[in-house]
Amino acid sequence: MTDKSERPDIVVPAESAGRGPFLKGELRGEHFFCRDILTQFERIAPLTRKTRIHLLLTADQAKKLFVLPGPFTFKGSICASNGVIETRVAKDIWPKSISQITHEEAFYWTQTSGAIGSLEIRKKFTPGPEFDSRRDTFSAWFVARPCFALQILANQTKEEAEESAEYGFSKQDINFTLTDGATTSIHRYPHFPWINTSRNVKPRGYSITVEGFKDPETARRDVDILILLASFASRERSISGHWSYDTKEEFVQFWQFNIGKFRKRYEREEPVVPRDRGECCAFLQTAFDKYSATSMHQPLLENAIYTLLNEQTTLEVDIVRLFLAVQGALYFATQIPLNPQKRPRIGDLYRKFLKAYPGTFDGLWPFIDRQEGPPLYDLRNAIVHGEAFSEQEWLALSYAGEHLRWHIERIILVALGWDVEKSTVSGRALGFFTAYQNWKQERNQLAGWLSSP
Repeated sequence: MTDKSERPDIVVPAESAGRGPFLKGELRGEHFFCRDILTQFERIAPLTRKTRIHLLLTADQAKKLFVLPGPFTFKGSICASNGVIETRVAKDIWPKSISQITHEEAFYWTQTSGAIGSLEIRKKFTPGPEFDSRRDTFSAWFVARPCFALQILANQTKEEAEESAEYGFSKQDINFTLTDGATTSIHRYPHFPWINTSRNVKPRGYSITVEGFKDPETARRDVDILILLASFASRERSISGHWSYDTKEEFVQFWQFNIGKFRKRYEREEPVVPRDRGECCAFLQTAFDKYSATSMHQPLLENAIYTLLNEQTTLEVDIVRLFLAVQGALYFATQIPLNPQKRPRIGDLYRKFLKAYPGTFDGLWPFIDRQEGPPLYDLRNAIVHGEAFSEQEWLALSYAGEHLRWHIERIILVALGWDVEKSTVSGRALGFFTAYQNWKQERNQLAGWLSSP
């Protein structure tokens, strides 16, 4: 029998050899705090979408954690190399349950691991050879999911440019101007598989590089805006799940994990902005400048865009959600202050917008005008008050949903300083859609029973 004093506090499993570094640090929860927790992270890459942290606990630590639920936060540091201190902060850790194993008079506790919600890795450089070799200029780098606008605006690599030149083609690089004179460019991001490195390396996603920024958080916010506007232009959502920035003193990396899948743009669904690289570039720069200069109601516009890009549900629920998006977009477009005690009616916002931009909604199912039949506003009220619709009205509801989307897209385009006629929601472009051609017939079928508020 082994003397108790000779037994190890922690047993490191053999499979840990294929993981990342060991770190000791503190683990915190709502009702839990423990120092000197030994952990190990799985290997991660910029495109990693989910990962785990392995908790190598002593018996006493396992007893404390045994009955406590997540989430937890871990913070630990390690001396990565001479003069470089690496700190990792993992948040929203949801560990697996710890099991207690009894053998005769001995008690054993199983090791556990937990999924991570977000991870920050910060390398700080102290005076020394590595510090002296670092650049004085700032740079930031983001990895984004694919969407049409990023695809068409991505600059060529050196190899791609040389191959195109052999066939007599050339494509000029595109750069965007951000806050404080910073510049950014978009590139396709190559994916390097961990296993079977003989496989061909294929681009998967896009990278966005920012140079010359003054504040990393401002650069991050600017890229988030750029991706949001690119998503709107593409009618498919993109997001940056990983970003990093480099200064003389530190190198910081950040991951947001467990982001779900987004609705893809349908095969025959055109982007809002035409399929032209120059037009797409002009829209994104114009929209970014206008958005950044408009101080009020930016979150409301963001919610309106996300409503357009989210998965569709039932027709009735979609119509109600789209009405809220119309209201948010109108607040941004009109810049009317939001007064919680006396909010303006959506009809007042709509009329104010229409007075400033007459003719914006020509050809669409009227929003509040009842002169020729029930407007979209009456249809929304009927849904909210529990009106039941038969199968014969489903086509009318479908058309109403399409027209609400076109209303929102036109409002956003105008609010961002872009000409509706240079988009796929212009009257000329929508003329090919049945919902645009036949909406009056469907509205008239509702006129007999749809009550006005």
